[in-house]
Amino acid sequence: MAKRGKWICPECGRKTFVCYVDANGNVLNESVGKCDRADKCAYHYPPREYFADNKIVRDAKQHRRPSRPMFRPQPTYIDPDIFKQSVVATMSHRNNLVGYLKTMFGDDRVNQMVRDYYIGTSKHFGGAATVFWQIDRYGKIHRGKVMQYNPINGKRVKEPFAMVTTVHKLMNLGDNLPPQCLFGEHLLSKYPDKLVAIVESEKTAMIASTEIWDCVFLACGGCGNLTPTMCEPLRGRNVVLFPDNGQFDKWQEKGRSLRHIFKTLQIADIMEREAVNEGDDIGDLIVAPDFDITKIDLGLHEL
Repeated sequence: MAKRGKWICPECGRKTFVCYVDANGNVLNESVGKCDRADKCAYHYPPREYFADNKIVRDAKQHRRPSRPMFRPQPTYIDPDIFKQSVVATMSHRNNLVGYLKTMFGDDRVNQMVRDYYIGTSKHFGGAATVFWQIDRYGKIHRGKVMQYNPINGKRVKEPFAMVTTVHKLMNLGDNLPPQCLFGEHLLSKYPDKLVAIVESEKTAMIASTEIWDCVFLACGGCGNLTPTMCEPLRGRNVVLFPDNGQFDKWQEKGRSLRHIFKTLQIADIMEREAVNEGDDIGDLIVAPDFDITKIDLGLHEL
């Protein structure tokens, strides 16, 4: 498969993706390449990881290393002190999202959410903004997504502009960002035997964790982020996907392409049947009036 020019990036969805090609100029795989948006995306899935993920044995003569190795600067991970200060602030200061969730689930359950997911608080966007930390299974802090929420209805603030940014940008930590990892990945070692549930938004992962207790909920930030590299920590685990309303087919296709990584893989069609408003996800369903998890059929399908 040969194609010149730039492709759609599997992470950010922009046409800024350059694929790696073999000696004949053929693209290795549509997910193997690098995004040009180094300051905003930094997606990079090199051939060596692709070969390892798919157990492809290469001919050493055809894949010799260049005589001059390329210098690759180390990515800038978040300083643990910055992370700790933000989490402490959540417990001692106002946080709009946490305050809203306490009106829905009570102090004890929400405080447990904060402890489990290490929810931080930022002074940005007028204060009381939420920081969603991406912490990998080894404890490295990859990124911090800063978002502002309405304290009354718990919705994201999008007017007069979408109030979302990153800790790297706010603290001028440079453009060499670490790759994204699953929000909640650090919980995998804490719950080694639990079913792993993947949703899109971090807020949804938090909410679902309070009602569906037999799963450990993680968030990917978008179906396009579900790459072999991001899903590698889930190798050998039982996984279920929870697409947003209207996204079932897209997530199903993505899941099938990643099926080889997991022990088992299921997808839930609950939002195709239960959603009230366009764009609803499992989190919106849980906070809806009269919700009762015991009366809901998740609609799980094997992939």
